[in-house]
Amino acid sequence: MVKKKLPHQSSRRDQYTVVLEDLRSQFKVFGENLDSVREMVAADSERMIKLEIDLTQVKIELTEVRSELAEVMAELAELKSDSEIVKSELAIIRHNQITRDEFKLLETRVSRLEKAGSHHV
Repeated sequence: MVKKKLPHQSSRRDQYTVVLEDLRSQFKVFGENLDSVREMVAADSERMIKLEIDLTQVKIELTEVRSELAEVMAELAELKSDSEIVKSELAIIRHNQITRDEFKLLETRVSRLEKAGSHHV
C-alpha cells in the first residue's frame, strides 16, 4: 500500500519553509546591523582613547600650571614684603628731610654768616 501525501501536510511544510526563510532573512538583516553597530563602537572607542590621551595631557599641564602659580605667588609675597620695607624706609627718609621753607631759611642764614664773616676778614 502506498501512502499518499495529504494536501494538508504539503501546505503545512510550505508554511514552515516560508517561516524559516523569513527567519533567515531577519537574521541576515540583524547580522548586517550588528556589523554596523560594531563599526560604530570601534570608531567611538578610538575617539574615547584619543580623549583619554588628551585628558591625561591636560592633567599634566594643569599640574605644571599649579606649580608655576605657586612659584609666582611666593615671588609676589616676597615683593609685597620688600615693598613694605621700602615704604617704611621712605617714611623715615621723609621724616628726616627738611622742607623747602626750612632750606630757604638755612640758606639765608648761611648767606648772612658769609657776609658777616667777609666783613671781619
